[in-house]
Amino acid sequence: MTKHLPENVRRQQILDAARRCFVNKGYFPTRIDDIAAIAGLSKGGIYFHFGSKKEIFEALVKQEYEESAAFLEEISTSEKKFDQIFLDMAQHYLESFGKKSDHTRFFMVMGEMAGRDESVRKLLAALQDQYAQVVAKIIQAGIDSGSLKPVDTKAAATILKGIIDAVEGYTALGVDMDMEKLLSTGLEMIVNGLVKKDSGG
Repeated sequence: MTKHLPENVRRQQILDAARRCFVNKGYFPTRIDDIAAIAGLSKGGIYFHFGSKKEIFEALVKQEYEESAAFLEEISTSEKKFDQIFLDMAQHYLESFGKKSDHTRFFMVMGEMAGRDESVRKLLAALQDQYAQVVAKIIQAGIDSGSLKPVDTKAAATILKGIIDAVEGYTALGVDMDMEKLLSTGLEMIVNGLVKKDSGG
């Protein structure tokens, strides 16, 4: 008999199993039966929590962005100097990419699905926009405090997100990268491009 678990725990169990299936088999070859087998549940147990494979996929996509947005919301309230905030952001993502190989590989699956499914493409675009808005708020706070140069915050946020996505994509592909050099060089580029030399911020 399957042990009874709280609904949120069971849903996460299913999501973790589905992510593993999607990155190892691809979205289309993956069946609900495959997810059930990895999760240690019956097929009916999967359908009790999710209506379809696509619903599971979309839940995973949203979770990826929600976790990242939660981190950004947390650091947006920090009283640290902005060069330290950027350093914290870079360290967080580099460490996350290094520890969660399934997550970085799922990033590639999302890209593939965006090219095949219009609804997924629209979902990803909307989530990217929400993410950029949070980053833009952080940049705007820096501008308002006089720590950052006046820039188009949405454009700057989009560029920063693009850098993060690029590193995640390289990680998923197994590109050999010196993370320490990547961190120091990337931070220097960002700080020199945004932080005023005389601001003390």
